[in-house]
Amino acid sequence: MLSLRARLPNLTVGIHSVVSVFSVGHLDELIAYADHSGADQFITEIAEPRVELDTIGLPITPSPEKYREAIDRLIGYVNTKHFKGMAKFTEAFRIEYYKLVKRILDEKDQVIDCYAGWASAQIYADGTVWPCCVRADRIGNLRNHNYDFKEIWFGDKIKEVRRSIAAKECHCPLANASYTNMLIDVSTLTRVSAKLLRPGSKQHQPGNGERNSSVGLVPIPTQPIRSRD
Repeated sequence: MLSLRARLPNLTVGIHSVVSVFSVGHLDELIAYADHSGADQFITEIAEPRVELDTIGLPITPSPEKYREAIDRLIGYVNTKHFKGMAKFTEAFRIEYYKLVKRILDEKDQVIDCYAGWASAQIYADGTVWPCCVRADRIGNLRNHNYDFKEIWFGDKIKEVRRSIAAKECHCPLANASYTNMLIDVSTLTRVSAKLLRPGSKQHQPGNGERNSSVGLVPIPTQPIRSRD
């Protein structure tokens, strides 16, 4: 990939890792490896129980305290880097995601509204449609609906799931859904836009004790966001 990047200037090479109970104490080593690899970006998401990964019931999510300590070091590392083009945009959102995860773990709440089931979904390998791969509510299978996604998406089964999510009966730091939520959240968009428009600005690095505010997503037909309720 690095040799290919030499011929394709718009290609960005990144390394992706998961912060779990097994790796949270070794994040400095992962950062050092990524930094010396020549990759343009090093990104992470937090490990959590997910149905399609067969990790339900496994204690893989790090504690809020250990995650906060590790991710603040990663934010500090990102702040030392200079990004261009799309990488600058994505890194700004990734820092917002890292801060969001810290708050979700601490507050045990959605923090910002979750739009899984409205703006994002997952289609499992067998055709089952889930609004979220953490909850994994089975709202239908494409094979049973002549592969008509709209028939499932605007059907009756999803209504209760949407009510439950809107009522904040669940919360999780799932990266895919979180990035979609942040793209819809006005306060997040405002902060990211301000950082991107500020010439020569760097991301804020939190001080000690300071708190800051894959599964693939598929393009889906959506109803107006304001009709969540």
